[in-house]
Amino acid sequence: HIPTRAFLQISMGWMVSDSNIALLQTPHHFYSPDPFQRNLAVGYRTPPEGNLFYGVIQDGNDFWDATFFCGSCAILRRKAIEKIGGFATETVTEDAHTALRMQRKGWATAYLRIPLASGLATERLITHIGQRMRW
Repeated sequence: HIPTRAFLQISMGWMVSDSNIALLQTPHHFYSPDPFQRNLAVGYRTPPEGNLFYGVIQDGNDFWDATFFCGSCAILRRKAIEKIGGFATETVTEDAHTALRMQRKGWATAYLRIPLASGLATERLITHIGQRMRW
């Protein structure tokens, strides 16, 4: 993912205003269509599956102070990472596990539904499936 020039300018205010926020997650946004969109010839007429997760699901998680860390497009407070003993490297979903550890230790997590970084979607179906299996 490549952040916008305003990534920190827009997102850091949340971290500065609340010292208990350990994580501020923003949506993943992809320039390119995923394999399903491309191969079904629907392009951008059909919304990508990420719109469900980074829309309804993360909004709901944020409401319950249960935002997931998604590995990128986020800001994490170093002090919070240190307090939980670092990133949860013992699992393939270290990002989500790390957020759960923070929440369990009383840290707040937040979601800002403004795309502030973009990347490329998986190009091949096999890599798309492999990625989803990890998630």
